[in-house]
Amino acid sequence: MIVFLCIFVFIITNVTGYQNNDGKTKIIIDNDAGGDDAMAIFLALLYEKHFDGPTLIGLTTGNGNTIEDNVCINNQRILKVANRQDVPLYRGSKSSLVITPTTTNYYGKDGLGDSGLYYNDLEPAKEQSAVSALIELSKKYEGSLTVITLGSLTNVALAMKLDPGFLNRLQQLYVAAGHIHSDEIPLPEFNALTDVEAYQVVTQNATPDKLTIIPYSQVMRCLNFSRAWRQEVLGAIDTEVMIAQNLFEKVSVRKNERWQALDPAAVAVALKPDLVKEYKYSKNGIKTCGDQRGINTNEFVSMQDANVRVIYSVHEEEYTQFLLNVLSKHA
Repeated sequence: MIVFLCIFVFIITNVTGYQNNDGKTKIIIDNDAGGDDAMAIFLALLYEKHFDGPTLIGLTTGNGNTIEDNVCINNQRILKVANRQDVPLYRGSKSSLVITPTTTNYYGKDGLGDSGLYYNDLEPAKEQSAVSALIELSKKYEGSLTVITLGSLTNVALAMKLDPGFLNRLQQLYVAAGHIHSDEIPLPEFNALTDVEAYQVVTQNATPDKLTIIPYSQVMRCLNFSRAWRQEVLGAIDTEVMIAQNLFEKVSVRKNERWQALDPAAVAVALKPDLVKEYKYSKNGIKTCGDQRGINTNEFVSMQDANVRVIYSVHEEEYTQFLLNVLSKHA
């Protein structure tokens, strides 16, 4: 009888994944490992350690701020700085579904400020691909897994195409991409433009209870800090993580008078949803052809008629305090 019971428990826990659902949210951060991605990942790791936040169970990589080979190495470097090389790393797409734009050097040639540091004794990536891992982990942690994308949507779009049930198994998918366009913002947003067709796949198959978008236009509007604040207040935090972060952003920070970082904002609202001031529901899409390729479309409607939930505004003071509190902690 005892043997039978043990076998039954083993089968149930391994088939259903029940042993992994401890009631705590799990997160995967899909990223293209520029300087802003680094800060976002640091936030997740420090919030997990010091504030009992969601558990980071994986990083997945993709082409974007820099080529995927660099993105992989940069993820390894970030985990090394944070003393969290136990977090699994899964390599993802090296190109977009249809058209792959040229990568930029906005965050330096290597994507992390060209400091040349933190390259020794790196933990290798897993052999399993990012798309396979996303699907498998969505089953293992069904109902308690949140995926946050900080780059193109290539890996998530492929997961949704290969497994139509993928999105419904997630607790939430947060997408840091796109704009709410206006006369002041006439150009496509970088993450959305990096893989237009992937963005289309995801939004066309989404529902607002599962997909939350944080557009860069709204970060520019609500979380618009001076370069001096970034350097002299946030940058003055004396921890190993912030010392590394300052190096990772040193190329990008000096390019602009303002500091408007999408990726840390996206992770912050996923970790602490009460930072959000206002949500709106939208029929959200993207133009795929012509000179308006990559331009987002939004029609604000009721939740019943929407395909996405949009983070329209964020509490600036609370967000500022969140950054200072979390990034002041030691890894």
